[in-house]
Amino acid sequence: MADIVLDERQQDTLRRLVALEAVPGAAPPQVVLALVDRLVPCDAIEIDLADSTGYVVEQIAFSSAPVALDNLQVCDGPLMLGLVHQGRQRAEREVLRHYGITDGVTLGFRCGPDHVVQLALDRYTRPFSEGEIALLRMISPALQRLMRTRPTPCLPDSLTLTERRVLQLVATGRSNSDIAADLFVSVATVRKHLEHAYRKLGVHSRMAAVAAFEGRPQAWSPRGEVVEPARDTPGSEYRAVAGLA
Repeated sequence: MADIVLDERQQDTLRRLVALEAVPGAAPPQVVLALVDRLVPCDAIEIDLADSTGYVVEQIAFSSAPVALDNLQVCDGPLMLGLVHQGRQRAEREVLRHYGITDGVTLGFRCGPDHVVQLALDRYTRPFSEGEIALLRMISPALQRLMRTRPTPCLPDSLTLTERRVLQLVATGRSNSDIAADLFVSVATVRKHLEHAYRKLGVHSRMAAVAAFEGRPQAWSPRGEVVEPARDTPGSEYRAVAGLA
C-alpha cells in the first residue's frame, strides 16, 4: 500500500469530511463531493443511487464538474461494490476511452436490500496515483457512512440522530452485533436505541420499525405478523413477513 502524505490543506479537508454527520432520509450533500474533490482532484465527480438492474434513480454531481447521463440504465445489473480502479480493468478502461476519459475510480456500497450507492471519479488527461487510490481506501468508511442513505418519510422529530442511524443500519440488513461494531458501542446500547425508536415510531418489532423508517405501507395479520404489499404474487394484496424482535 502506498504511503499517504497530506499537506495542511488536505488534513483540514479530511477533518471536515470525517466530522460530517449523515442525515438518514436525505441525499448526501454536495459538500461531500467538494471535500473529496479537494482530497483527490478530478475532472468529474458524482454520486449515483441505482437499483438492482443498474438503473440510476438519483444522481448528485459536484457543481463545478457536472456529469449528465445520456442513459440512466448504466449497466445490466447492480453497480459494483467496493473500490474499483477502472483504469486498471481492461473492459472498464475501454468504456472510459469511448467517453474520452483517461482514468476512473468507483466506490460502491449497498444501500438497502435493492440499491447500491456509488461514488464515481473521472479524469480526462491523467491517471490516479497509487497514493490517491490509497487515500480513497482510507476515507471509504466515512464515505460509506455519509452516502448510504435512503429516502424516508417524515419521521418523528423525537428520533435522535443515533436512533435514525441505527434504524438505517437495520434497514440494510445489519445485525445488532454488526451495528455495535459500526458505531463503536455495545450490543446492549444498540438494543436500547432500538427500544426507544420502537416506542417513538409506535411499533413493536424490527421489521415494523424498518417498514416505518422506509415509509412502506404495512398492516397486521390476525396472528400479529407484520404484512406488506405483495410484489410478485398476482391476486394477493398482502404477504406476511415474520416479525423479528
